[in-house]
Amino acid sequence: MKIQVEKLSPVEKKVTVEIEPAEVAKEIDRAYASLGRRVKLRGFRPGKAPRTVLERNFKEQVEADVVEKLVQKSFEEATREQALEAVAAPRVEVGEGGVGADRPFSYTARVEVKPVIVPRDYRGIPVTRKPVEITDATVDAEVERLRQSFGEMVPLEGRDVAEAGDWAVIDYQGSVEGKPFDGGTAEGALIQVKDGNFFAGEMAVLQGRKVGEAFETEQHFPADFRDTALAGKAGKFAITLKSLRTQKIPAVDDAFAKEVGIEGVETLAALRDRVRTDLEKREKRRVEAEERDALVKGALEKNDFEVPPALVERTIDAMVESTAQRLARQGVDIRQLDLDLARIRADMREQALLTVKAALLLEAIALAEKIEVGEQDEQEEIQRRAAELGVPPSRIQPKGDAREGLRQRIREDKVVALLAAAANYQ
Repeated sequence: MKIQVEKLSPVEKKVTVEIEPAEVAKEIDRAYASLGRRVKLRGFRPGKAPRTVLERNFKEQVEADVVEKLVQKSFEEATREQALEAVAAPRVEVGEGGVGADRPFSYTARVEVKPVIVPRDYRGIPVTRKPVEITDATVDAEVERLRQSFGEMVPLEGRDVAEAGDWAVIDYQGSVEGKPFDGGTAEGALIQVKDGNFFAGEMAVLQGRKVGEAFETEQHFPADFRDTALAGKAGKFAITLKSLRTQKIPAVDDAFAKEVGIEGVETLAALRDRVRTDLEKREKRRVEAEERDALVKGALEKNDFEVPPALVERTIDAMVESTAQRLARQGVDIRQLDLDLARIRADMREQALLTVKAALLLEAIALAEKIEVGEQDEQEEIQRRAAELGVPPSRIQPKGDAREGLRQRIREDKVVALLAAAANYQ
């Protein structure tokens, strides 16, 4: 087999392959032998149809199968021999004459490959280190958020006219341009009497309305409304105020601290301590994430290189799928939304490009620094994740692609730790 590789760009190679007639003939013979054992032809017992008959009836199909097998087998061998790290399936063009037992078979394949990166200047990256500091005011705000979350809706007593801040139970029927729309009708919807967006559960026009009163109002759909067919349009809504409610919020005391239900927390002081600890952990993770981003972006500024388009598209695919799964967990089927996927993918492209470049550069630095991931590294990371999730390590033992993804993440973390150790902190 003859192999010739031509560099079209740092991320694309043209591979020309020529296979000897003898190997082509063997593959054609194997294909007809296999076909003869499987095919049923009138007038012939299974496996007894002559080769000439098979050629007359199945020549085109057999040649297509042979081409596929020859290309697959030879291209894999060519990439191994030439040390090509292909990142996508090749675009193949068969040579003139196609395939035949009496002549060589040739083809060209254009394939995207990983760029060869020789990382440089990744030590001494300037980084601003932010201290982790949680103030009493921050703790107070988090305790208040908790208190509000434990609020209970109860019927409002003593009056039947809505005031600002009340919660109203309403029935409504909506229409746009005189026509009803999906999700435009509801009974017993809970909405707060306040300035804001009706579609976010806020409605100032309820103020001064009496329980039992029916009225009509116009509300504009936000420009970024999830149903793009309605975005920016005016909707007319027939509304009936059914009842008023108020939120009964617990006092901030030891009883509330117990009600929160955190193991070991029995007093308000203990609750505040726990809140402070959790906030410090959260803030530390945020600061570490910002520092990681700064280190990676700093390294990328010193190392510019071309990226295979296939890797960017694959990353965008993963981002779209992740978004779809997140929406599905919220009960939203992305397939039912009238989304401009082309625009969404375009909006994701910059982040996807940064993600791919970061992964490639961190991999190159790992190779340059001879950073490896061992079994102990894997198990330590699994133990850490299991502790965070509160599950036994045996429950989250990764396999196949998931294990490779774990190893890649550990390797990247090691590289970032190296960058951090050598950074110029300010």
